[in-house]
Amino acid sequence: MKRFFCLLIILILVFFCIFCGKKGPILAPLIKIPGKIEAVNAIQKGDKIILTWKNPPTYSDGSPMSEIENVEIWLLKEDEDSSKKEMPVKLEEFEEIAELILSIKNEKFPEYQKAKFHGEFNYYYCLAPEEFVSKRLIFSLRIKDRRKKKSAFSELIYVKPKILSLPPINIRASIFEDRIEIRWDSPEGNIDQSLPPELEGYSIYRKEGEGIPIRLNTKLIKEEKYEDKQFLFGRNYFYFIRTSLTDSSPYLESNDSETIEVLAEDIFPPSQPNGLLAVAGENFIALSWDANQEEDLAGYRVWRKEEGEDEYKLLDLRIIKGSTYNDVIIGKNKRYYYAVTAQDKSGNESQKSGSVSEVVKENQQ
Repeated sequence: MKRFFCLLIILILVFFCIFCGKKGPILAPLIKIPGKIEAVNAIQKGDKIILTWKNPPTYSDGSPMSEIENVEIWLLKEDEDSSKKEMPVKLEEFEEIAELILSIKNEKFPEYQKAKFHGEFNYYYCLAPEEFVSKRLIFSLRIKDRRKKKSAFSELIYVKPKILSLPPINIRASIFEDRIEIRWDSPEGNIDQSLPPELEGYSIYRKEGEGIPIRLNTKLIKEEKYEDKQFLFGRNYFYFIRTSLTDSSPYLESNDSETIEVLAEDIFPPSQPNGLLAVAGENFIALSWDANQEEDLAGYRVWRKEEGEDEYKLLDLRIIKGSTYNDVIIGKNKRYYYAVTAQDKSGNESQKSGSVSEVVKENQQ
């Protein structure tokens, strides 16, 4: 047994001698590099280029990145020369020939964030007049953290500004029972003051309150009119129009037209009730009529006058929900004239129905 334990101890000592104390190669400390912005989009709207992006969530090693100091936006302006073949700019030389046009500090991020899309940012670059005809713009973005470590540049985004039209003018609205009709006039020219206006059609946008504008049309509108049938009475709507140089998505749109506010107020009464009948009973007169078909119908009001009177008086202060009514406050051998009106939930009242009359006779059984 002693010999066994001795042998075991010797083996353990040999193991430690072989594997312990042996130095490996010296490794450089791991440097965290901010991840680069992967998706940058750019689209022209009127006289501006809108850049949209999301900041990267991690460092290059996959660890969470919560120390972004700023976002840099770089721009290279190239002269357009149709006689020369366009050679793409190499990403590695971009910083040497481009210009830093904006550095957005961390505390300013909320000013550039889109309210609807969490984590998405946008920046509006205003085009100079000469950039519409002679320049090609190349954008790229990068991140810098609080330790001044820089990410790689995002992929280069090429934009050739187009001459777009000015927005439509003279926006106006009319409210009908089944639609809100928006009309406008064509723009007066293009953003470079040239004529005629360059456009393929129009798009109309609507929002409620502080909400996000929604484009109502699925295809470009080819005339200066739109009928909005998807609305509710009692709501406040805001409309504006843009022109588009392209006939399909992504649309190259003008700036927004003026915005008009429309209160969709229900001022439209129900139709006049039809089919009014009066039948005398022993101590009452029974009325019936055809039911109205309006979806917002609240009910009916019954009107009565006696023979020799000029004006109808409201017979019951309540709104009658059905299409029948019994008048029990009557005198014998008196002729009563009746009419009915319909009323909707907004309080609009129809014209009176055709008149009918009836008498409860003294000797009626």
